[in-house]
Amino acid sequence: MISAYVHPYSNVLNMETDVRLIMPDLNEDKRPLPCICLCHGGSGDEDAWLCFGGIGELADRYRTAFCLVNAMDSCFTDMAHGFPFATYIGKELPLIMRGLFSRLSCERKDTFICGLSNGGYGALLIGLTYPETFSAIGAFSAGDKADAAPKPFPEGTMDPRIRMFGQREIHGTDYSITHLARTLAASEREKPRVYHACGGKDPWLDMNLIVKECFEDLACPDYDYRYHQDERYGHEWPFWHEELVRFLDYASIR
Repeated sequence: MISAYVHPYSNVLNMETDVRLIMPDLNEDKRPLPCICLCHGGSGDEDAWLCFGGIGELADRYRTAFCLVNAMDSCFTDMAHGFPFATYIGKELPLIMRGLFSRLSCERKDTFICGLSNGGYGALLIGLTYPETFSAIGAFSAGDKADAAPKPFPEGTMDPRIRMFGQREIHGTDYSITHLARTLAASEREKPRVYHACGGKDPWLDMNLIVKECFEDLACPDYDYRYHQDERYGHEWPFWHEELVRFLDYASIR
């Protein structure tokens, strides 16, 4: 495993960003590397997958690069009152990383996005918004924020839901996964394949099942939608590591 930590400047965000790239240690293999953008959970950062997800060993075993991003407290959206992280990750970051690391493939077929919890929602949102960038999405413990109940927030601060999504109803907007999935399915644009998983003991299983029902009702063959539910797990790292391995096999990444 090779780990590189970079701070590229983003024109979209108008600031420097924090990105970690994990690559396999294969000096004699000069073929372009497939690359998976990994999105952290709500309390994580660009090091979460490296510390808890076991991706160093997976990089070598699957001959794959992992791009670990930090979207701060944005749910990976183009925030109504904040930074446009979805545009940054979906359009700008792949170009930045390919410019910095010549080993990364420039092909859509070799470019993927995955995430857990908030980052799973983010992976679906970004992958469905920018299907020309990503050929497949892995979403683990990932519900639709449109179905999430509002949470309490400290007095004197902005409601995080308003900060991210604005004051309007989220259903029927581009912040809703089910809306994005239906809109893209009805279009002539390319579709990413979608792998979705949730633990049977996850407290937000019901939100995941709403997303599952939407994709299954659409019956869009281009999505190649696959759902896996493991009754042993809740909202936890052992599950997310296993599901990343399942995604690598689902997407035939080698």
